[in-house]
Amino acid sequence: MFSRRIIKSAPSFKLNGFIKKSIHQSSLRHNSKVYELRVYQIKPESVKPFMKLSKEWLHLRTQHSVLIGYWTSEIGGINDMVHIWEYDSLDHRAKVRQALANDASWIANYFGKILPMMSRQENSLLVANGELNLNQQDLKGVYELEVFNGKTVDRPNDRLLGSFTGLIGPLNTACNLWFHKSVDDMVNSLKEVNTKQGSTATGHSRLLMPTPWSPLK
Repeated sequence: MFSRRIIKSAPSFKLNGFIKKSIHQSSLRHNSKVYELRVYQIKPESVKPFMKLSKEWLHLRTQHSVLIGYWTSEIGGINDMVHIWEYDSLDHRAKVRQALANDASWIANYFGKILPMMSRQENSLLVANGELNLNQQDLKGVYELEVFNGKTVDRPNDRLLGSFTGLIGPLNTACNLWFHKSVDDMVNSLKEVNTKQGSTATGHSRLLMPTPWSPLK
């Protein structure tokens, strides 16, 4: 899974400028939008209170930027909350982060309470490979987050909602967000993928279940 990396050896002002310039140039080729994939690992005893607080208070977060989807990881990660956020640009993300840091209600009612519930936080910055395919009326089922290195096989019978390339996170890594009508459909699809890829397959796949507050159900 993607994770945040901190580089200490290079001068920060030069590194930050280089990264921002590189990401800016890359994001311009994708309508300037950037996406943040976040994974929160919740302590087992805190899963229920985390879900309750999120259902009640996450609207404070969605007032600031677009939530693509929010899921629990059923297989491929235990007690993991997976969510994807959309930003118009890196500057937009920075403004959102600053606004949240100054939002007393957000901190007091939600974020300050869930921080002790988390044992790990991971994030990565992504750009979309073309347009996302989210405006569908019958998206009621399960989801798959496929993370892979290099090429992946064609899956013409599956519904691809979005394909992303990682900008900050593991190098040469991309991910696809798939929709399946059922868990059995997902398993059958993955069997076909494994048959086509054989021993060359590398990556990680998660079975995701949408939360009550997720825009994608």
